[in-house]
Amino acid sequence: MRETAMSRSGSGAAESQPIDPSRVTIARQRRGLTMTSLARTLGVTPRTVSTYEREGAPAKAGEALADALDVPSDFFRRPALDLVDDERVAFRARRRTSAGQRAAATAAGRIGIELYAWLLERFTVPDVDLPELDHDDPVRAASALRGRWGRPTGPVPNLVHLAEAHGVRVLTLPAGAAEVDAFSVWHDGAPYVFLTVSKTPERARFDLAHELGHLVLHSRSGGGDLEREADQFAAALLMPVEELRTRVGREVAAPQVVRSKAYFGVSAMALNRSLHAAGRMSDWTYRQNCVRLTQMGYRAGEPAGIARERSKVLRIVFDALRETGTTTRDVADALGLRPGDVHDLTFGLAMTTVAPSLAPEGQPSPQVGRQGLRLVGTT
Repeated sequence: MRETAMSRSGSGAAESQPIDPSRVTIARQRRGLTMTSLARTLGVTPRTVSTYEREGAPAKAGEALADALDVPSDFFRRPALDLVDDERVAFRARRRTSAGQRAAATAAGRIGIELYAWLLERFTVPDVDLPELDHDDPVRAASALRGRWGRPTGPVPNLVHLAEAHGVRVLTLPAGAAEVDAFSVWHDGAPYVFLTVSKTPERARFDLAHELGHLVLHSRSGGGDLEREADQFAAALLMPVEELRTRVGREVAAPQVVRSKAYFGVSAMALNRSLHAAGRMSDWTYRQNCVRLTQMGYRAGEPAGIARERSKVLRIVFDALRETGTTTRDVADALGLRPGDVHDLTFGLAMTTVAPSLAPEGQPSPQVGRQGLRLVGTT
């Protein structure tokens, strides 16, 4: 299955088609540029760039735009993309990021959604199984999700795999958009989460739990302290009070916190905070632990941390594509992207060449799906 010829061998009429305005906007925002800075690079007026993004650009501007925005010119020959409304997006660090940083992240995310759509034309993934519990109590909602996903007790296993098994589409953010930490959005009835890989694996895991909280609790309306509610949801999902009572005990010192954090797959600071919030340690013990954990290096990082959780869906997909002779460059060419763009959005799995392990232990092998490719199955 080679898509390169399809994407590059358009007719002369297609080559002369105006560039859709959405393509200009997304490419500009992805690079973190203002209209004025792009106009300066192109040698045109800001009004011209504004016209490009409102009405479209002439086809002859494609090469100059591609050079200025560091994308293949084929990116501007593809169909329109509906833009992701910033107000529909739940950002992990909205208050700490600028509008430009959020725009860069959502633009990268919109490209990721198009990539996922391309993959869905060739593979079948699990159906969405995510309740919408709009502004329910976060702790109760986390418990409900655990029960629905078959994990009522015990530590939550690989959270990326678990979310994907229930229809959540998890991708990664390129380095230039990592300032937002993570964000989530519903698009065409499907939930997407974008994570940065520049944080510790424990932080990324908590970020995913936080974004699941947004998807479950805030899919229909805003209002209230959304970030606090999502944090409460994440803590309850990963560290339920009942588990804290049976596993950790009361008034534990910093070394015991460190020994227990791997069980929950969270950072030492997050576990210390949850124990305090659950009434399992006094204010004095909590403060002493914060001081000691900082001295031990657990505020700046996570010494001897857990392994990073990566997508099983994307690993299976790219392993299967390679078996058909389809390379990462083929996928990138089909979407008007660079191979590095695909790599950055997919946990770095698009360019990995390890042999596939398509079925988890104790689970049936994935079945044959669309166009002879495998049906994705995860746990």
